[in-house]
Amino acid sequence: MTTTTDSRSRPLPHHVAVLGAAGGLGQGILRVCRAEGIGFTAIVRSRPERITVVPARSRVAVVQSLADRAALTGAFSGADAVLTALGVTSKSYDRSALLSANMATVEEAMLAAGVDRVIVINTLIASQPGKPARWIMRFFSWMPGSVGRGASEQQAVVDALGRGAFSSLRWTLVRAGLNSRGKNEPPVASVDWDGALNSWLPVSYEAMGRWMLEEAAANVFVRAAPIVSRRRT
Repeated sequence: MTTTTDSRSRPLPHHVAVLGAAGGLGQGILRVCRAEGIGFTAIVRSRPERITVVPARSRVAVVQSLADRAALTGAFSGADAVLTALGVTSKSYDRSALLSANMATVEEAMLAAGVDRVIVINTLIASQPGKPARWIMRFFSWMPGSVGRGASEQQAVVDALGRGAFSSLRWTLVRAGLNSRGKNEPPVASVDWDGALNSWLPVSYEAMGRWMLEEAAANVFVRAAPIVSRRRT
């Protein structure tokens, strides 16, 4: 595996399904899709009008529960890959909004729709699946409110992958930090061995979205958990 090269030379998928499309990262992914002519299915729990620009070959799908296999199957239909952009907010207190609680249903729906590639976003401080949670992740998990709930959910996804969730899928767990401010960053680094070009600084929503779209087609990190950060200069 190598660090990311010039993104202009990398292939892109034809159509993707984006879980959590109305959030910051989800919107960043959609902006890249529009710019590159990639078809998308923007999957939201409510208020589909938040997706304001829907080009030809793209659509918005309202799926109120991640436990709804039939609705997910329909939303995933026609996609080359599923990209998650899910976060924990004040509107995601019930289990139906949590990926960790519904990974079996998501997997079944993907297979029913003929899709086996999924890119899962997670935090930069997450451990590799199958490894114990880092102390800093445990610290954030103990915090009150959405911060603690978000960290607990992210760790639960990592733990589920370590126990064999998504075993029939070609998954990638992206461990990354996100920054809502930047847009036109240099190519990101996507390995974490000693001497790699990672800076461990966060990347913008659009830069992260582009990396996820490129990886959905490149399949460099199948069943792997790369650290994705701004490239060190």
